[in-house]
Amino acid sequence: MLSRKAVEDCKINGYTIPPQSLLFVNIWGIRRDPKVWEDPLKFQPERFMNSNRAVDTDINNSGVIDVKGLHYQLLPFGTGRRGCPGISLAMQELAVTLAALVQCFDWNAGGGVDMSERPGLTAPRGYELNCVPLARFTPTLFAT
Repeated sequence: MLSRKAVEDCKINGYTIPPQSLLFVNIWGIRRDPKVWEDPLKFQPERFMNSNRAVDTDINNSGVIDVKGLHYQLLPFGTGRRGCPGISLAMQELAVTLAALVQCFDWNAGGGVDMSERPGLTAPRGYELNCVPLARFTPTLFAT
């Protein structure tokens, strides 16, 4: 949930928001909106690789999914002036870290993967994901 406080009167979709009102944005609901996401409750990480999966709801109608929170399709780092200050660093580190994990290890998920959720503030997984990394090679400190 994102929480904000209205500083002045405003109208949103015909609703009047009085000043000093506390507003809560349901990020869980946004990520599962069938108007934006095709089959929103299904675990499909590949949906983020194909920009045509998202309904064109952004300003430019390009269908590009925005993770910075400017078009409210997906808000992994929050949005506005209270968004995560580390978004730039996180986006740079993500590619390098993921590449190293994929390149250096084979992953064994043991009993399989169940991505169902349980109730909670951050939409936690219903069952823990236990993966065992298997090194692909033995690193050496010095080449001989």
